[in-house]
Amino acid sequence: MLNTVRRLSRASVRTVRQEGVGSLVRKATMLVRGRVGDTAVAAVSLVSHRHELGKLPLMPQLADVLTVDLDKPAATPSLREPGARLSIVWVTPPVGARGGGHTTISRFAKYFQAQGHDVSFAVYENNTMPQTSDAARAMLKKSYGLDVDVVGMDELGGADVIIATSWETAYGVYNAPDTAHKFYFVQDFEPSFFGVGSRYKLAEATYRFGFYGITAGKWLTQRVAEYGMEADWFDFGADLDVYAPPSGAVVTKKKQIAFYARPSTERRGFELGMLALEVFANRHPEYEIVIFGSDLVGWHVPFPHTNLGLVEEHQLAEIYHESVACLVLSLTNVSLLPLELVAAGCVAVVNEGENNTMVLGHVDGIEYTDALPTSLAAGLSRAVERADAESWAAHIAASVGDRSWQQGVEKVEKIIVGRVTGVAA
Repeated sequence: MLNTVRRLSRASVRTVRQEGVGSLVRKATMLVRGRVGDTAVAAVSLVSHRHELGKLPLMPQLADVLTVDLDKPAATPSLREPGARLSIVWVTPPVGARGGGHTTISRFAKYFQAQGHDVSFAVYENNTMPQTSDAARAMLKKSYGLDVDVVGMDELGGADVIIATSWETAYGVYNAPDTAHKFYFVQDFEPSFFGVGSRYKLAEATYRFGFYGITAGKWLTQRVAEYGMEADWFDFGADLDVYAPPSGAVVTKKKQIAFYARPSTERRGFELGMLALEVFANRHPEYEIVIFGSDLVGWHVPFPHTNLGLVEEHQLAEIYHESVACLVLSLTNVSLLPLELVAAGCVAVVNEGENNTMVLGHVDGIEYTDALPTSLAAGLSRAVERADAESWAAHIAASVGDRSWQQGVEKVEKIIVGRVTGVAA
């Protein structure tokens, strides 16, 4: 007995240091209730052991994983009054600077605020970057222009709506109070971020949690439906104020193409892209190749290029305006970039697949090819070999002049309000 007490004491100290007091309280509560028994102690020991070995992988808090019971009947929260101002909490991973996921989430959160809803965020600790509420709030304001309160995961009791935004946050939302209507903002098929193993299965399971899904494009709606998840989708848009050429401006192109390079992100097909660019460089040595998205220091690049690394939004627009084409690979759900590129008058060369075509459609200015280096290089070559490259740039930019985010944010607000009030828009 004394050894057990000592083990629990040491585990408690480690939990506070690594996961915070809130996590310790949740684990202690579950242990007292007998919901996970001695397994809670094992989970604490596993966390601390893995931490001692090295950096933990992206994971939900293990105490949250151990409470999930898919056989438990789903809760039916009460409906809110039509026209009521809703309290909406977005549960997100720790907030980094200028991440694509938080960019999209913030766009929708701002719209909800403008519609009069009470919007706040909660940061779910997932082992990647411990972050206080104050730090998250400051980052949201600085990097995304979003002014919201950031609350703790133990402060969700009064919310009308709680929205999970990634697979690991779905575990936290599952354990949030059942008085709230729970949604799942799905921006990608996240099991495919991992090899088939524990995290793949844990991510896959979240589509069976009973949340209503709101997906980025129709392809994801179909994917999550395979797990019995009810969902609707919003269409992608582009920030036309940033990327569209100035009204009346002549689109002037340099002998330049670009590549969105993310070697740390498997789904962005970095190796495929680099091989394709090597083929293209041999065919068109007169073209400068501009690479952006990541610092490639230490990588061997076998062709002349300019590496800009991470760039600001206004620099992105300049790259797009000056480049004839840009290679952007999306091997899971489609990237935000293709529509932004086309809006800027830059041809987007994208790998063929329903994950891209079902969301973007067949748009002038998007060149779909097989995901092979020679095919991708051929797509870039077709773009630069056009005799009417500059007039084509003006045409494609004008053709997506109505593809802003407005329709998407309006649709999502109607979905949420309709389900929470029971009154379809």
